[in-house]
Formats: sequence, structure tokens, C-alpha cells
Amino acid sequence: MMSVEEVDDRITLFTFDPHKTSWLIRDHHNILIDSGYPSDAPELLAGLEKVSLRPRDIDFIALTHIHVDHAGGAGYIARENPDLKVFVHEKGAKHLVDPGKLVESVKRAYGNRYPSIGNMVGISKRQVVALGSEAVIDLGDTRLEAYYTPGHAKHHLVFFDKASESVFSGDALGSQYKGFPNFVLSPPPDYDRELAKQSIDLISAMHPKRICFTHLGPYPVDGHHDFYDALKKKHDLWSECVWEIARENPEANPEKVFELFLEKNKELENYPTQYFSFRLSVKGILIYLKRIGKIADHQP
Repeated sequence: MMSVEEVDDRITLFTFDPHKTSWLIRDHHNILIDSGYPSDAPELLAGLEKVSLRPRDIDFIALTHIHVDHAGGAGYIARENPDLKVFVHEKGAKHLVDPGKLVESVKRAYGNRYPSIGNMVGISKRQVVALGSEAVIDLGDTRLEAYYTPGHAKHHLVFFDKASESVFSGDALGSQYKGFPNFVLSPPPDYDRELAKQSIDLISAMHPKRICFTHLGPYPVDGHHDFYDALKKKHDLWSECVWEIARENPEANPEKVFELFLEKNKELENYPTQYFSFRLSVKGILIYLKRIGKIADHQP
């Protein structure tokens, strides 16, 4: 069930379920940041109605990246408002217009869970605005700065709102659920540990007071001085752990590697609701290790 929270006088948090959100900034132009699964589109429309907005009142959608839990609902909102513009990194733009390859990738990743997330629909090419490494989205009094932050995905952006000193981090800073530790998000096929750490440093240099996580909600990072270094260390620990397992068990398939990963990281067993994410992260690390030549490409 959709819940709505006014974070401040401009920023509203829409929470679809215990795992993902969308953000609204209201100004002379209104913008949504990320849009949930395709199946979340009706809930997002209901959330807008709760704050007295209709699809035609939304001028822009900004996508941190095109993974289905962030970009899946955008096509449905765009259909409701033909004048709406969707901002995305240039490396992901074509997949919003023609999501066929993206859908096939999602089906492989989600398996029997796929029917529950719905089908992505294409967005008119004239509605898609491709962004480069840095850009500014002018909302009126708010200038939303976009920065290229690969590592989680090669088409990942974060958005920085200087007025509130908030960064909308997508998956560049992992997940931060209330009462949970900060988890690495390193899914296939694009995960790159070194780029992920560079992106963390870039965000740290912005000195945000608030991180707006898609997974999940606002986090007052101001004063948590070790947050960024701890997350970079976790990228190192997880990737080194997977490398050690793959090296010692060259015949192990990804599921077996995941089981051994849990055995070596007992604290993760306390978070069974995150096992789907952990599995994807282990697979992403394995692909990364093959790509950089740390493990043989012929391993399962």
C-alpha cells in the first residue's frame, strides 16, 4: 500500500512497499525521481492524487538508472502526460524507447517473480532526454544537478539538490533500510568495484546532509563521517570474499557460491528478506571478477 511522507516543504517521499520508493520535488516544475516497478504505476498515480497532483502536473521524471525497480513505471506515467520529459543517462536512453532487451534481462534476473512486477512499456523518443556526465535540470528555484556515477550500472546517475543538500542516490550508495545495515548492491551485468568506489567518493565530496535512498527513504548522513569509507570497505570485503570462494570452489555454480557467501558472512543470515538482492550481488561480483580476469571465464 502506497504511503506518502512530506520530507520537507518541497520534497515528498512515496513508498510503494517495504523495498522501494519514488521521490517528488515540487517547484515551478514538478519532478519525480525514480518510478518503481511497472506494476507500481497505479500506486504512484494514487500517491500523486494524495498530494493533489495529476499526471499532467508532473513535468519531468528523472531516472537514476534503467533497472526495472527504478524505471519500470516511467512509461505508464509518460503515457498519461504526453508533454512529460524523462531524463536518463545517455547510455540507457535507447532502452526506454525500446525496452525489449531490458525486459529479457529482467526476466532472466527475476525468474518466476517476473509476472508480479509487470511489463515495461516504451516511452516516445521525443519524451526521452539523454544526459551526459554532468547536467542541470532547472525546476525554477531548484537546480537539480545530475552526476554520472557508474559502478552499480554503466548508466547510473545521482541527482543533487543544493537547496536541501540532498542527494538522490539510486543504488550508487547501496540500500539503507530502517533498522538494517547499509548493504552493497552489485548486480549483473555492469558491476565494477573500482568505479563504484570512485562514485562513492564523488558523492562524498558533495557533502550532502541527507541521502534520499530509493531503497529506502531519507537518511541523515551529516555527522556519520565513516559512512562512505565503511561502504567502500564493504565493496572490497564482498568482492574479495566471492573471489576466495570461487578460487577454492572452481566448479561451484552461482547458487553454491551464494550459499558459501552466506556461511562466511553469518550476519547476513539475519536478513532473509534481502536474499534476492544478495543473490544478484553475488552474481554481479562473479561477472566482474571474470571480466577483470580474476577467475576463469569458463567457470560456472
